[in-house]
Amino acid sequence: MAVNSKGKRKVNVKGRPFIWYVEGKDEHIPEEGGFVDHTPERIVHIIATNKKFIVHYRIPKEGDAYATLRVEGEQFPRQPGAKEVQVPRWKHDSKPYPTNDFVRHLIGWCLSEEK
Repeated sequence: MAVNSKGKRKVNVKGRPFIWYVEGKDEHIPEEGGFVDHTPERIVHIIATNKKFIVHYRIPKEGDAYATLRVEGEQFPRQPGAKEVQVPRWKHDSKPYPTNDFVRHLIGWCLSEEK
């Protein structure tokens, strides 16, 4: 089954087509105690058109030591079988609206072997 590309961006990495979009989530309200975080959470969803590579990248907030990447697809060569991975911080990774170049860089990182 094909991926719905309406309202989403397209990018090619090493000849493979991917679709990506950014989703904003409202503030996080803790279950008990704690503080309400008023900073909206933004998640970049990246899907290969064959649906074998699906990742969800949480854009880090100011002061976060790393970003979180949730893996759903079966193809993730960096850490096979992983469901959640810590991604190192990169230049321009905390912009609320990432660019195609940033998404290409993230896909390249995901598809490379861990070093």
